[in-house]
Amino acid sequence: MALALASLFSLPALVQPALAQPALAQPALAQQADGQARERVRYAECMDLVQSNPEEAFDIATTWEGLGGNHPARHCALAALVELGHYHEAAQGLEKLADLVRADAAFKSRLLTQAARAWMAAGDPARARAVADAALQLKPDAPEVLQVRARALALLGAYWEAADDLSRVLYANPHNVEALVLRGAAYRQLDALDLAMDDLNRALQINPKHPEGLLERGNAHRLLKDKSAARKDWQTLLEAAPGSEAAQSASDNLYALDSGLE
Repeated sequence: MALALASLFSLPALVQPALAQPALAQPALAQQADGQARERVRYAECMDLVQSNPEEAFDIATTWEGLGGNHPARHCALAALVELGHYHEAAQGLEKLADLVRADAAFKSRLLTQAARAWMAAGDPARARAVADAALQLKPDAPEVLQVRARALALLGAYWEAADDLSRVLYANPHNVEALVLRGAAYRQLDALDLAMDDLNRALQINPKHPEGLLERGNAHRLLKDKSAARKDWQTLLEAAPGSEAAQSASDNLYALDSGLE
């Protein structure tokens, strides 16, 4: 599971050391500003590399950290660990970094959100929920945090709470396809099939080839005893995203339908 970390490049409080004391001469201030600019570029390049070559990014980041790279280097190393699948270690590190780094509440919340995603990938939705709770204390109603917490709540069986979080996301952005699909899936689990179909239809009007949306609407059609509509959604999914996890689930569902197991 690749976690989207590359968009968090704008980290002024993270990548800038404390400003020099006023007593420093002007050339010293200029030299320090140049050093800060180089560190920003180095950080951005390291985070870019995380997406294309996480192993190399991790090596560069750990070397940089050993040379005094401090929090920017550590964040790049942790981002690389996520991409390399070391979710437990990355989640712990991101939590610690959020506690240590000098940054505003919004950025600390983003670090905790990354940690929550890593805990989800590590198979610990309870810890993910707790970390998302902490992130929301710093940045209430942040959509990205609410969606992570909703996923954790759903895995914990708290489907109504998950739906409530997603409703808060959709109140701010009614066209959020991911939130519509997730809430539709939560409603399906609650056997509120009319509500589920409404959300899934809305999602697929916006993105007709959304893999999880097609999978979930097929599931809802199956529960409504409309096997023809379920088959159509699952076959559309297989054509639109043949290599996806959703496609594998759709393939399994079609096999069960064709073999009379449904």
